[in-house]
Amino acid sequence: MRTTQFSEQQLPRIAKLLGFDKEPKWLTIRFAIFISLSVDEKIDTSDKIDFSDGKTYSLDVITGKGKVDLQGEQADYTDLIALMIANNEKSKVNTQRGLELKLEQHCERGFSILASSFNENSDVFEWIKQEFL
Repeated sequence: MRTTQFSEQQLPRIAKLLGFDKEPKWLTIRFAIFISLSVDEKIDTSDKIDFSDGKTYSLDVITGKGKVDLQGEQADYTDLIALMIANNEKSKVNTQRGLELKLEQHCERGFSILASSFNENSDVFEWIKQEFL
């Protein structure tokens, strides 16, 4: 899964506002993806996303593909996240590359939403309450 330069620039700022600044990047990336999935509006797939100055993350980092936690319990959320995307878009996610493409689109939209919604003094939890409750 690839990110854009914009997402990578927003990542530390959003992570700090969420209190995730000492946590792994995947936590903030997943948050952005889930924010995008919470929007009841289709992603415009005609918009071309420029990944040239972003980064590439493997699915084991973003979704936990093939992972188990320290207690030996399943920590692979790939199927769950694919189902969430399929449910949101009312279409199947049939391939790993198809999943990666959807994750890229939702990551970009999620960071766009978060970047436009927050400033350095924002109360993230108040925003979540207003937007989603």
